[in-house]
Amino acid sequence: MIKLGRGFVGLLVRVFTRMKISGMENIPPGGNILFLSNHISALDVLVIPWAIYLKYPEELLRQAGKEELFDLPVVGWILHKWRGFPIKRGGADRKSIRMIEEYIKEGKVILYPEGTRSRDGRLLRGNRMVGRIVRNTTPTVIPVSITGADRVIPVGKTLPRPGTRVELRFGAPMDLSGEYAIANTKEASQKIIDRVMMAIEELQNGEIAEIPEKKGAASE
Repeated sequence: MIKLGRGFVGLLVRVFTRMKISGMENIPPGGNILFLSNHISALDVLVIPWAIYLKYPEELLRQAGKEELFDLPVVGWILHKWRGFPIKRGGADRKSIRMIEEYIKEGKVILYPEGTRSRDGRLLRGNRMVGRIVRNTTPTVIPVSITGADRVIPVGKTLPRPGTRVELRFGAPMDLSGEYAIANTKEASQKIIDRVMMAIEELQNGEIAEIPEKKGAASE
């Protein structure tokens, strides 16, 4: 079913967007990897995992999404088949947080630290709880930026607008060792998520750091 969903989203991307993806070389194999992205459209939850599956079609990938997305006819079906998990609006409870942390340790996970969709495309403040999840799991953190997805189906429209330019950028793994060293959990969590949001903003401005040469990855 993952392959079927991947094919459907790939068709959607080809028909309705002019998609540009950068930084794929920054996505490492294996688990304990956390992708943190801005959120501007329901299309985000389809396009971002689709791009990751292009590189690692067999690896374990999970994605958080608000409960309402799972009720949408097509989007919800794909999210379920792609091992998505719903998060209640207003934040996750302790049980959900522990579940997310376990998912991160065993595979790849996509989270949206703003907690809700930006209505104007501008970055919102990151949720400190996401910073705490990062601190608790110390994963490889990959910042992600997506732009243009909100224009595929503009507000007030019901049909996609073909030919819309969408850009998806994956940043280099972040070094958060300085933040991990802070003893105060609340302060450390806030600084972690602030660093992540700054990295996403830099990606939106077209700044994509390269993986160090020792990683052995070729740039696109």
